[in-house]
Amino acid sequence: MTELQLYKFIKDNNIEWHKHDRDGGQDVIIFVAIYLIKDFQKMLPQGIFDDDGIECTMKDGYFAFWMKDICDYCGVEMNNVFKGNNYDE
Repeated sequence: MTELQLYKFIKDNNIEWHKHDRDGGQDVIIFVAIYLIKDFQKMLPQGIFDDDGIECTMKDGYFAFWMKDICDYCGVEMNNVFKGNNYDE
């Protein structure tokens, strides 16, 4: 997954996201609708699913993902994708 792929996925699908302080650093949580999970999964490199997989929380109609570990694994700079906050655009 590249920064551009992630940015387009977030933008094109109106994915809600928020920045938070978490575990002593900044992280971003995204909320991916259930019907978009397959598209999100296809963007991710296969190796990310090894060992423990990707941690997420299933809610009513969507999954919530913390993005720091995912972005770090993929070499994506979070601040290049998640600029300002999701209500600025």
